[in-house]
Amino acid sequence: MSPAAPTRRTLLTAFALAAGATALTGAAGTPALAAPGAVGNTGGIRRTRPALFVVGDSTSSAYQHSERPRAGWGQALPLLLGPRAGVLDYAWSGASSKSYADAGLLDRVLGMLQPGDHLLIAFGHNDEKVQDPARGTLPGSTFEAYLRRYVDGALAHGAQPVLVTPVERRRFDAFGAARDTHGAYPQAVRDLAAATGTPLVDLTASSKDLWQRLGPEGTTSHFLHLAPGEHPQYPQGSADNTHFQALGALAVARLVAGELRSKRIVPPGWFADTAAAADPLGRMYWPGERPVDTPVVLDVGPGERFRTVQSAVDAAEPGGARRTVIRIQPGEYREVLHVPSSRPRISLVGTGAGPEDVVLVYDNASGTLKPDGSGPFGTFGSASARVDGADFVARNLTFGNDFDEAAHPEMKNRQAVALHLTGDRAVLSGVRLLGNQDTLLVNSPASGVAARSWFDRCYVEGDVDFVFGRGTAVFDGCELRSLDRGSDSNNGYVTAGSQDLSIERGYLFTGCRFTSGAAAGTVHLGRPWHPSGDPRAVAQVLVRDSWLGAHIAASPWTDMSGFSWREARFAEHANRGPGAQLTPDRPQLPAGEAERFTVRDYLAGEDGWAPQLAGTAVDSTALLDLPG
Repeated sequence: MSPAAPTRRTLLTAFALAAGATALTGAAGTPALAAPGAVGNTGGIRRTRPALFVVGDSTSSAYQHSERPRAGWGQALPLLLGPRAGVLDYAWSGASSKSYADAGLLDRVLGMLQPGDHLLIAFGHNDEKVQDPARGTLPGSTFEAYLRRYVDGALAHGAQPVLVTPVERRRFDAFGAARDTHGAYPQAVRDLAAATGTPLVDLTASSKDLWQRLGPEGTTSHFLHLAPGEHPQYPQGSADNTHFQALGALAVARLVAGELRSKRIVPPGWFADTAAAADPLGRMYWPGERPVDTPVVLDVGPGERFRTVQSAVDAAEPGGARRTVIRIQPGEYREVLHVPSSRPRISLVGTGAGPEDVVLVYDNASGTLKPDGSGPFGTFGSASARVDGADFVARNLTFGNDFDEAAHPEMKNRQAVALHLTGDRAVLSGVRLLGNQDTLLVNSPASGVAARSWFDRCYVEGDVDFVFGRGTAVFDGCELRSLDRGSDSNNGYVTAGSQDLSIERGYLFTGCRFTSGAAAGTVHLGRPWHPSGDPRAVAQVLVRDSWLGAHIAASPWTDMSGFSWREARFAEHANRGPGAQLTPDRPQLPAGEAERFTVRDYLAGEDGWAPQLAGTAVDSTALLDLPG
């Protein structure tokens, strides 16, 4: 059985690939901004909803996850929108009106505009750097000349330009009065708006008023003032009086939205209650890379530069300063693949119609002898693909291990891993994982070290312990297919977790389907694996809101190697289907605990990783064909 039916994510990914762009990191959310069959300027697709495009500098830009909680007001703007419009934050940190246009970014944005869109133009902070010839402009001459290019370009594409004066920095005098920090630049924007009849958001005035109300102490929670160790992305702390953290970004976004609504610059109903309370740190989305970052794109397949996937991985930039997107043409790639820790930010994207069209496969087993004669591979070494690099992405392809158990009756150790993951923050979407025993090894760099993976609408099949290891993983809307071993009593085990007790979250299966052609009541959901008898390796598995086929045993958890399943952290919640029952041998989440065991709880960790928010209504980059 193939993965679930296409959703907004798969449609957008297909559109991106058809346009020759990289695949999008997305998650199911609000109705699609793009509709199939209509041609426009965003990836070749005409959007069915208008959008607010944000161009500007670091105060409005969207920041990547490694910079969380730093955020721009454009990144927070989607939290205030209703369903009638979307946001595309394409602001560029460090940009002026000049450098943004000279870099070709203005032309790219203009090419994405459609009638009914609004272009918010917010520059000034870096135009003031007149000592830098690449960025500096002068009010009264070049500043307005560049801004006119944005205004005229938007009008030429049927969109409404909106000029936004620069947001004030955090500056107070000795008496606690908020100071002006932008000289003549805000007035130049006001004058241009009046001269051209362009709507104006006077963010300079409104933000100064807000900072005055909050005062010197109250503003520290809005700007990027962090104590050492407060956020893992800023271990040394921060005392930044220009850039915002999430709370400040949302506060400034409210100022922008308030003027857009009160001045009737945007149609009624675009914004919800802009004064409503929100949890910006928990609700905002930080993408893996900044929207304006350009990935390295490598193509693999017949007639392409790279004939093997491994050769493309080897060609990726060490250190992962930029994402490398490896687009793989349809076909079977029989090779052992390794993505080392020195190659983070690798994306493998199958370009076929479905994941079955691109297959990465090999046939080593635990007992297979290494070519150098040093002994067998062992379970971990049997993997057809091993990924140690962080921020890995795989889409629309298959990882397989086709070791033939029947052809090797002499081999005692037949574990054969298709994919071995140790890198943190892995995203697999629309991927198939095929094997028998030990198909998917969800691991981490070391015991007690967390590594997180999100499996989005994937298909995993096997028989014995075919999801195992010490990592943290969320299986969201996936199918777990137990193969029929021909037994009328025991056809295997889905999971064999081995999370250290210091790791609070192990495996979460949510909205999944557990299927099989095996006899009723002959498959267990899991058993506790204690590698080398380690008493601290205590499996944590939660199956919730999922459909369980009749193959699932009435007592779905079982012992392993002398360790009782009752001492493991096994639970279910609100499951359904013929294999779902309520018995004393089926621990359920305690009443009121369901909200503590969600996708967010499993993936957030200390750094707030939230890949499930990509492509939803809170994603200010969802209109882009994003890398990976």
